[in-house]
Amino acid sequence: MLPGYQVDPNVGRWTHRVAWATLAVALAAMVGGSLVTTYSAGMAVPDWPTTFGHPPLLYPPHQWLIAADVFLEHIHRLLGYLLSIMTLALAVLVWRSDRRPGPRRLAGAAAAACLLVVLLGGFRIRCDEIALANLHACAAPLLLALLGAIVVGTSADGRRAANATQTPSALEFRRWMGATTTVVYLQMVLGTQLRHLPVDAPTQWFGLLVWLHLIVAGVLAILATMLVVRARRRWAIGPRLRRRVWWFFVLVVGQLALGAASWVTQFGWPGWFTDLTGSWNYTVAAEGPWQVLAVTAHVTVGMICLLVGVSGVGRRDLGISGRG
Repeated sequence: MLPGYQVDPNVGRWTHRVAWATLAVALAAMVGGSLVTTYSAGMAVPDWPTTFGHPPLLYPPHQWLIAADVFLEHIHRLLGYLLSIMTLALAVLVWRSDRRPGPRRLAGAAAAACLLVVLLGGFRIRCDEIALANLHACAAPLLLALLGAIVVGTSADGRRAANATQTPSALEFRRWMGATTTVVYLQMVLGTQLRHLPVDAPTQWFGLLVWLHLIVAGVLAILATMLVVRARRRWAIGPRLRRRVWWFFVLVVGQLALGAASWVTQFGWPGWFTDLTGSWNYTVAAEGPWQVLAVTAHVTVGMICLLVGVSGVGRRDLGISGRG
């Protein structure tokens, strides 16, 4: 949650615009990272922070445009470097223009998280260690969530409502949304474990992770449904928050559907499904277009779910009325 502190009138629109731009670059970098994992291109460039001995910006384009795996990895690196610069600039801008402790702490945490993500990605290359790739992918959504919270805190509504009195309904809503957003992150972590599972890992680990992923997906679906029901019948919250709850629910449903599509494009139809419906003519094509599209969309929608959840926790809707 964003603590309510006295708003500094010097907080300008540029801080909010830079926050949005940084968030957009972060989302692009993480989608790029998803593609790197999908195409197994994580070690396409074996050195870091240089690229085949060149400074990243001076690496000749004709060398990285002709190889798909090198292209993906190099673009991911360039976006990571740009994100580092923008996150640091955003932190400085927040500290210079906003006297509230809450946004300042978020900005400092975002700068630290960005440094951690970059170092984990770099040492993953230098050590050629899949466990570091796993940590890198788990830390990235935390950075995304922090940047999303900064976007909310630096918005006009966030500045005006910093000291708004919260009704019991609003506080309960934020607790529920916070818990549901935590489940979204847990689901992303479990998906990361599946995507970075070593090829020589015991099959029992794969089965365990799949079942945990399905169980948490079910919990998330239940929580998202309960949010909609409570927003309509119990909580006296403003129209913005109601719309946010509905968007969150739609995204969760889409995320579950994309998860099923990702499974089918990677492993084919489940045996129990073909037993019930008959044979389906579908051949799994490794790194085929449908597989790449389904997996990338699944990861991207998960990130957007996380951001919508964070925005719901952080926003203090001025239209809240008190039914308690």
